Amino acid sequence: MDLTVLGKYGPFPAPLGACSGYLFESAKTAIVVDMGSGVFSRLLAVRPKFDISAIVLSHLHSDHMSDMLVLRYALNQLSNAGDGVKLPLTVVTPGDPQQEFARLSAPGLLDLVTAWDGMRFTVGDFTITLRLAIHPITTYAMKIQSEGKTVVYTSDSGYTPALSEFAQNADLLLCNACYLERNKRGDVAYHMTAGEAGRTAREANVKNLLCTHIWGGGYTDEQVLSEASVEYPRAQVVQEMKTYRL
Repeated sequence: MDLTVLGKYGPFPAPLGACSGYLFESAKTAIVVDMGSGVFSRLLAVRPKFDISAIVLSHLHSDHMSDMLVLRYALNQLSNAGDGVKLPLTVVTPGDPQQEFARLSAPGLLDLVTAWDGMRFTVGDFTITLRLAIHPITTYAMKIQSEGKTVVYTSDSGYTPALSEFAQNADLLLCNACYLERNKRGDVAYHMTAGEAGRTAREANVKNLLCTHIWGGGYTDEQVLSEASVEYPRAQVVQEMKTYRL
């Protein structure tokens, strides 16, 4: 299984960066998890034929789904040009907030599948399990399994032992590390600090930790690592457009 990080920032991108978006590839299948600002153009850079099997959205905040809106135009025009895009494209997504869900509607282009807590489904040779996270709107952490490997993606969530349990013994924890302990913001209950990301990785006994959803306001990788590595010495910060092979 390969993971390519298309965007790593939140809730807004750093200069020349992109918000949340991750491409998972196996020998036969490609799926995209989240489609934040700037992600779609980067996806086309690595898969120019847009030959993916599904998109899975963790939640409907703009930094995780805004490029879905321009994606609709691309699907329509690429399919009309005979480029072999397979339609409708499956999109697994929370059904709320209802006004955001309604914006995704694109009959004939997107097949919207409403997610639920505990949902387990397959896309090609990927198996994906959803678990409710701690966030102001319905948000799902994901366990993504293929080719004998397991990745757990926290999406946006405050720290909770339930996520450590969900991620037990995973090969990789892709964990939001939005803030630093010394710079906690009012919404810290809905995002983890770098230290909490490290704590979650340690408690879950994962093999590797990649910190993501880095605050777009200017944290350096070194600042994030200095905090996360106290709890989990093997912590890394994801690099955009880098492919990680499991």
